[in-house]
Amino acid sequence: MSCQTRRLVQSAIRGARRALYDVTVRLTKPLERLNKLQATNQRVVHSLAVLTVFIFTIVSVISFSSRRSSATISPAAQPRNSAVVFAISSEGDEGSMDAVVIVNGARLQRPYNDEIEGARKTFGQKYFAAGKVYRLIFGGGEAGTVKVNSWDLGCNNIHAKVTANASARLGGKVMALATTSETLGKRQSTRRAPSETERAGVLTLMKSIYRQNRTPANLMSLIKVTNLTATDVDGDGTYEMIGSFTLAAKNKFERDLFLIAKPQGLAMKADLVKFQAYQPPPEEFLSSIDFVDQLDLDGNGVGEVFATQGGFDGYGYLIFKKVGGRWREVFNFVGDAC
Repeated sequence: MSCQTRRLVQSAIRGARRALYDVTVRLTKPLERLNKLQATNQRVVHSLAVLTVFIFTIVSVISFSSRRSSATISPAAQPRNSAVVFAISSEGDEGSMDAVVIVNGARLQRPYNDEIEGARKTFGQKYFAAGKVYRLIFGGGEAGTVKVNSWDLGCNNIHAKVTANASARLGGKVMALATTSETLGKRQSTRRAPSETERAGVLTLMKSIYRQNRTPANLMSLIKVTNLTATDVDGDGTYEMIGSFTLAAKNKFERDLFLIAKPQGLAMKADLVKFQAYQPPPEEFLSSIDFVDQLDLDGNGVGEVFATQGGFDGYGYLIFKKVGGRWREVFNFVGDAC
């Protein structure tokens, strides 16, 4: 090999070595950066894992605490300032009392889980024990007392037998409320039969509502007044009219109306209209709604309206509240269902 050829070969080898070095350097720096990035990512993933476990733990504690605080099955779990409100009905000398709602501040809660017999028994032993005496509410205010005589299990609920000592005469569709609270219903009782003028105004309004719901003219005279009561719901001195009406055609098609109305001049204006048109089942169970009484539960000066509604071989309780100037159903609870 000549000297010139040898120099050319050596120059080529040196060039190749430089090129290989440059490539190695270029590859090494990204690899170093990649290694650093992988290490950083590992630290981030570890931190995220720790943070996730921490957040999950906190959320679990909050969720568990929330479930415990909102539980309504056990009466013993209720705060001391909560109050139970009962519905009172009467046939003859002895009355019947059902638990309707537990008032816990602004919250309305079911007294117990009606699907669990043990919960019903626990509630009955605490609140329906013989000799218990509660304040009776009629027309939103205190009107006497009610004393528990005994209690038993119904088909899907519990009922107490009571004796009422009240200024109001209860019976049939004239019902009342009772409560464990010493503060609810401290205003004057305002409930009476409507005057002739008030009654005439309500009947005129009622017929217009039936006509608006396409009731045949030949059936209008068959409408029955189940109950019509005058009571001052908001304490403004003007009595609201609360009434229930039913109409059964020959084909047994039912048309029911639950109405809250307020005087407007010489006429009546509808505040709440619950109109139902339906075909009852062969057993003829009706879904009509009837007024129980009214009671200011949240202290805003406007009484909530309690009602009972029929169902298939049972009945339930409803509570209506005036929200933003309109009546809305805000609560319901089973009375019994066989």
